Amino acid sequence: MNEFATLDKAIELAQQGYSVYPLIENMKKPPKGVSGYKDATIDQGTIFAWFENHPAYNLGLRLDLSDLLVVDIDMHDPTKNGRTSLAQLFKQGLTLPNDTYIERTANNGVHYFFKYAGAKVRKIDVWPGIDLLSDFTVIAPSEINGKPYAPLDGRTLADIKPVPQWLVDKLAGQKVNWPSERAYTTRQKKYTGRLLDEMVTGTTQGNRNAWLTKIAGRMFGVGASPKTVYNMLSVINDSFVDPALPSKEVNVIFQSILKRESKGVH
Repeated sequence: MNEFATLDKAIELAQQGYSVYPLIENMKKPPKGVSGYKDATIDQGTIFAWFENHPAYNLGLRLDLSDLLVVDIDMHDPTKNGRTSLAQLFKQGLTLPNDTYIERTANNGVHYFFKYAGAKVRKIDVWPGIDLLSDFTVIAPSEINGKPYAPLDGRTLADIKPVPQWLVDKLAGQKVNWPSERAYTTRQKKYTGRLLDEMVTGTTQGNRNAWLTKIAGRMFGVGASPKTVYNMLSVINDSFVDPALPSKEVNVIFQSILKRESKGVH
């Protein structure tokens, strides 16, 4: 990270109206004398004073003053992996918009940012490995153990989209859950069901392009429209491919399969 990258980002966010505050270098807690997100400010003089002598400080963002919600997806704990929870939600048709502002975290998790004007919340493990935060969060370019928080595809907070309605319902106390796997054991799995299972199983580095190409072909094979295939590829790439491919590569995969399908070549 550049020496004053955090200060530069803090000033940039403050100019856009986002309240920020400092965090100790390599950590998520505020330095002595700063009361965490309650001391967050847009005052550039205060921000400069915080970071001038501590350029390696990490950066915190206060969410509630800007009507923001972060969906924090943790993927490093095998006992409560957020990727698995996303897969279960996906099977219900409950997905997170992939075109909002998204950050990869230092632990290789994901932060989805959404516009949300509801009551302040900090709900941990709403589903295993998935937290809902509307009070504060660590934000790029913070680093933990040399690993940075970083936006996907060069996006900015200007790209933040409204929170999906099913999440609003969850925050309002309505039940959004999934049935046990046993509920499906007596039902014969059709081709499309097997395809959905394969989609949410995902893949990792080294096999990403070939796997997404296969998934795209199979979606066309079950009669999905080109628009549906493209949108689903983007969601699958962001949620179930680790690490996600750049959007440019996903588009190349889609265009190649679309061209093949339009020629009737299989």
